[in-house]
Amino acid sequence: MKLQKQWKTTGPWTMLSLGKGYYEFSFASENDLRSVWAFGTVSLKPSVLRLFERTKDFNLHNQPNTHAHVWVRLMELPQEYWIERTIREIASVVGTSLLIDNVTSKCIFGRNARVLVDMNFSKKIFHELLVEREGFSFCVEVAYEWLLVFCSHCQNLSHNVATCCWLYPRNEGKVSKENSIKGKKQIPTSKQDWVPI
Repeated sequence: MKLQKQWKTTGPWTMLSLGKGYYEFSFASENDLRSVWAFGTVSLKPSVLRLFERTKDFNLHNQPNTHAHVWVRLMELPQEYWIERTIREIASVVGTSLLIDNVTSKCIFGRNARVLVDMNFSKKIFHELLVEREGFSFCVEVAYEWLLVFCSHCQNLSHNVATCCWLYPRNEGKVSKENSIKGKKQIPTSKQDWVPI
């Protein structure tokens, strides 16, 4: 329903779930496809839909996963910048601004503005932003409430380069009989005397 409100197509279109958050869209005409493609990334509040052209032999398990939603705090942001549009513009340096939390939008506690952003972990992560207006500029510290681990080799979240299974595949060969017997032997240890602390 959210997409139907944003995409003004002349004919019908269908959406097929492929699993793992991937969908395939089919359009009645080439013009509808072009107009939706030109629309680009769609904000579905609080999430986003990123469009890309499906490649031949598409396998959703081999797709890079570089994006995640992260709450960020713009530390010590002056009150005159606590306008929704301004906060979204500042947060857009970090990622696509999705949602401003209730406390921030109602200016209940005016120290740190809190914004949910869709971050691309393959790009630079900023810990300080330069905010400029005519004749004046200042720096704002960015605090991330939760950062995922990202592997720059295979372009996926949840592990880093040191534990990447593409760089360091597991050796899952057969365990020799000698090694399996060694693992079952008990190793004698000396008795520890209990000493009070």
